[in-house]
Amino acid sequence: MAAIDTIRKRYQAAGQDHLFAFFPKLSDDERSAFIRQLESIDVDRVNKIYKKAVEAEKVVTDPKYVADPIEPLPVDACESVVNNPSNESKWRDAGLEAIARGEVGVLLMAGGQGTRLGSSAPKGCYDIGLPSHKSLFQYQAERIARLQTVAETTHDKPKGSVIIPWYVMTSGPTRKETETFFANHKHFGLNPKNVIIFEQGCPRLSVSGV
Repeated sequence: MAAIDTIRKRYQAAGQDHLFAFFPKLSDDERSAFIRQLESIDVDRVNKIYKKAVEAEKVVTDPKYVADPIEPLPVDACESVVNNPSNESKWRDAGLEAIARGEVGVLLMAGGQGTRLGSSAPKGCYDIGLPSHKSLFQYQAERIARLQTVAETTHDKPKGSVIIPWYVMTSGPTRKETETFFANHKHFGLNPKNVIIFEQGCPRLSVSGV
């Protein structure tokens, strides 16, 4: 219990002792997971960020506060493809060229559960009612696979040489189920080495399927 006592003292000093209210009711496995989660959090830094945010809010809500004017973006800072076929073609070509050079990756924020959809599973596993009954993860995976193929064809690359690494960020409660879902579906045809599933706030990345 030395470890938990040390951690608890740190959280008490930070004014967060209420987090331990139900600790005695947890199972041994739940306690271990809880302790690991607490150890991964820099609670002092969290408090500093919170304090800074609150102080900033007080400043901007002060009637005497005069904010800097928000200026429009320079004309050359953005472009639209709406009703502009030449722009659409230009940016499509630029995108495919970048993919062919290996300069493009996909980051998917997948930490939420589908509780509002009536499911405790990660949202990406959910059947959203498409005629194909594909999950969001499968839909995204197939789009990535298709882009790889199109980039290879467009730029005369050998089959399988173009890779778009897919980073899937989960939360603690969704990570294991997400990894299992991908494994059970054979990563939807993607190479497991190119599907990197990691947990938000975790300094280490793990390659799915390894």
